[in-house]
Amino acid sequence: MTAAVLLLLAGGVAAVFAGRSGARFMLYLEQPTPALSRLAPALDPVSPPPPRLSPRVIVVIVDGLRLDASRGLPFLDRLRAAGVDAEAASQYPTYSKPNYVNILTGVPPTASGIRTNRFPGYVKLDTLMDRARDAGLRSGFASDNDPMPRLFLRPRERAAEPEIEDVNAIEEGTVEAAREALMAELRGDFDDARYAPWPGGFRDSAETVLAAKSEDALVVLHLALVDVAGHEHGADSDEYRDAAVLTDLILERVLGPVDLTTSTIVLVADHGHTDSGGHGGLEPEVVRVPLIVAGAGVVPGAQVAGAQLQDVAPTVARLLGVSPPGHALGRSLVELLALDEPTRARFVAADHARAARNASSVAASVYGARRDRLERRALRLVFLIVGTAIALVTAWWLRLRGGIRLYWQSLVVGVPAFFFVYYTLLGTIGQRFSPSLLPAQGHIATELVKYGAAATAVQIAAGWWALRRKLDLADRLATANGIALVGLLIAMTPVALIWTLFPAPYVEVPGPRMLVLIPAVQVSVACYAIGVALTLAVEVVVFFSRAVDPRVRTLQLEKALARARVLAELAERGELPPPRRRRRRKPRTGAPPAAPAGSTPGPPGEPG
Repeated sequence: MTAAVLLLLAGGVAAVFAGRSGARFMLYLEQPTPALSRLAPALDPVSPPPPRLSPRVIVVIVDGLRLDASRGLPFLDRLRAAGVDAEAASQYPTYSKPNYVNILTGVPPTASGIRTNRFPGYVKLDTLMDRARDAGLRSGFASDNDPMPRLFLRPRERAAEPEIEDVNAIEEGTVEAAREALMAELRGDFDDARYAPWPGGFRDSAETVLAAKSEDALVVLHLALVDVAGHEHGADSDEYRDAAVLTDLILERVLGPVDLTTSTIVLVADHGHTDSGGHGGLEPEVVRVPLIVAGAGVVPGAQVAGAQLQDVAPTVARLLGVSPPGHALGRSLVELLALDEPTRARFVAADHARAARNASSVAASVYGARRDRLERRALRLVFLIVGTAIALVTAWWLRLRGGIRLYWQSLVVGVPAFFFVYYTLLGTIGQRFSPSLLPAQGHIATELVKYGAAATAVQIAAGWWALRRKLDLADRLATANGIALVGLLIAMTPVALIWTLFPAPYVEVPGPRMLVLIPAVQVSVACYAIGVALTLAVEVVVFFSRAVDPRVRTLQLEKALARARVLAELAERGELPPPRRRRRRKPRTGAPPAAPAGSTPGPPGEPG
């Protein structure tokens, strides 16, 4: 019983620790104040002034549109024929909000600090809208779905940095969140932002923003229908293709009247989708997105190679005749711009110098994070060794007392069931340990709990199967304790290693597999501990109920008396089998062997 109670306590502590770490994993990925935000923007020299190639640039972000799905759409194909047909690479992690920021700042998610769709703050980096405003130009925005302007906020003039932990809290609908939002000393980075999720709202808002030809030199349009269809039905579905066709139709109605001799359209997607729906990883269909550029200042038919989403902001800035965002790591796609050779060479040199300075700051931040991580590793390693030693000594002591029994037959059935089901589901339904398993705006740990719940049910059933032949209550409980002990050790070992070797927060973004495995092993401990708690709790209840129930005790006495009668009858007939010979324990060093029962001890050296 003591072993069961101790295992329940250990499992409970492990479940709380692992569950809390899993729940906060995505928050640990975010960096609200990245290294670049502490640098002054690196802007182009004022003299000589850059040429303005286009009076107005319209950036269209078709959320979730992968490259192959963009081909064959009539309006997009007409834009391709009139301008440049290229492709760009979405950058890891390939979630929406991180790559919205990437498109409008030129800073990829690994350096911007915005790594997931749950980023709680606002962007503290230089943006296209900042550059346009400093040049005396206005920017407008229209969307049918996600309120992108929430990402791009700025403190008001002469206001201290607002103390807002989560700008998304207004969605909770509480009085406190509404009060905080109303009193926030923040303004939008767009001069004219229109979020219209109602029927017909996007077209109405987009046409209104585009009608302000003399005012909004930079216009950002964002459509999310394709992304919604991708998450609900997958990219290999009629619904996804229908959403792409419908989006193409609405873009034709909104952008068809645009005069491409005085305006430029830059169409891109933030990411693609897997066939089954999802994004976040590095699957080719997720990474490859369309990049279509047509209109004023563009060389029709130009060839572009190796473009990334971080190159969009510098290229749009060159079209507008303003400096690229000062924190950008991308380059201007000068090969598609109508520039003379001296200007082209000047832009290439300026991009290289800015990117080198910014990359150096990011590298220094990563180096410092690695140094801090090594220091934390040493302390955590000592704690891990001491804790492991205490746990093993306690388990050995409980085994000697009979509280834990290890039967390999029971262990083979009861222990691996959870891990086999959990990681098999994760590797198949979870798209081979890819972050692309994550649903829209979801939390990766929440998605993993679904697999953990199924594996926990199988684990409980397997445990009952392994214990079905254990009729003796004490032996049954001790065997259940053994299964729980071995299972918890297997589940907690990778969590302990991750806690030691990869301590949060994550200045460096873990790779795609680790981005799934880190929260996966944390969730596995929480789910396995719940399964252990349920199994042991039932065993303890059964043990006590049978131990104190007078009917059970009477039945046990009757069975004992029946066995005694049978033995007595066999003894009378001379059919009593000989008793099994017990293996005698070896005597302790220096102590004489114990005399057999009923013998008379004789002098030393003589048999008794």
